[in-house]
Amino acid sequence: MVATGIATTRGPQRRSGQPSVKASSGFHSRLVGVLKLTFPLIAGALVLLVAIWPHMMQRDERFRLGVTNISIEEATTVRMIKPRFTGIDGANRPFVVTADDAVQQAGDASVVELLRPKGDITLVNGSWVALTADHGNYYKELKVLDAHGQVNVFHDSGYEFRTQTARFDMNTAAAEGNDRVDGQGPFGTVVAQGFRITNRGAVVHFLGKSRMVIRREPGLAQQ
Repeated sequence: MVATGIATTRGPQRRSGQPSVKASSGFHSRLVGVLKLTFPLIAGALVLLVAIWPHMMQRDERFRLGVTNISIEEATTVRMIKPRFTGIDGANRPFVVTADDAVQQAGDASVVELLRPKGDITLVNGSWVALTADHGNYYKELKVLDAHGQVNVFHDSGYEFRTQTARFDMNTAAAEGNDRVDGQGPFGTVVAQGFRITNRGAVVHFLGKSRMVIRREPGLAQQ
């Protein structure tokens, strides 16, 4: 028997996937080239933006340094906010003088002008006397507060006096005033032409023509 057939010859076969590998490699090369070009451009743009950003965001309300016109009078004074002067009186008891605002003139450093001053001093028996006013002058060396305006004097036993001027001697715990006085306390009310507080707060004198109304204690028979 003779076997017959047709012999076929095949050429070399292509390996699957070979074209895709070459395509991927080409795309990667192009991408690297693009990035090498764009990265410097982006970096330069960011540097430029940082440089010009403050000028783009300028506002009129930003902080500025300027020159302030100061008069010669203002330049020779010292102004203090919330000043506090403390010390010891003649009996070694503490006192304090405070205010909302203070101005010290360059020509006299011993005197301080006070706005809304307040003076407090402890008395011999442990009680205290306080004085408040609209304005005042504090003499640091003398330890004296001259108050004027609406002046109020308080004693911790319940007494209160209102007048227009008063002098408060921190060293002796004494106070005095020569203007009309309106006072009140546990005893009643009083109107006088002046007052004196002596004996380190133990004695209060009412001066001039005075009128006092004394409260009657409950249960006490009327005289």
